Amino acid sequence: MKALRDALDRIKPKFEEGGRFEKFHSTFNAIETFLYVPNKTTFKGSHIRDNIDLKRTMSIVVLAMLPPLLFGMWNTGFQHYLAFGKTGSMPEIFLFGMLKVL
Repeated sequence: MKALRDALDRIKPKFEEGGRFEKFHSTFNAIETFLYVPNKTTFKGSHIRDNIDLKRTMSIVVLAMLPPLLFGMWNTGFQHYLAFGKTGSMPEIFLFGMLKVL
């Protein structure tokens, strides 16, 4: 993990203002904060910060939605084949469902 942190620190100046890739700063920041918790702290006021920020929370939400999405794709194909009285292999059923869902 230290090697990854060092690599990010080496290329970070290229994404800051005046750097070669400054227009991709937001993309670099998104990747960096996805991999590492930002080191921002508050000293006064009622703001509370912990290591779970909005990006990490939404990443967990997206990961939690993958199993229902995969099941929905399979079920759509299965119901189609069942309604028309056809038989299909698992990849055929899933592929049909995937095309319809997406």
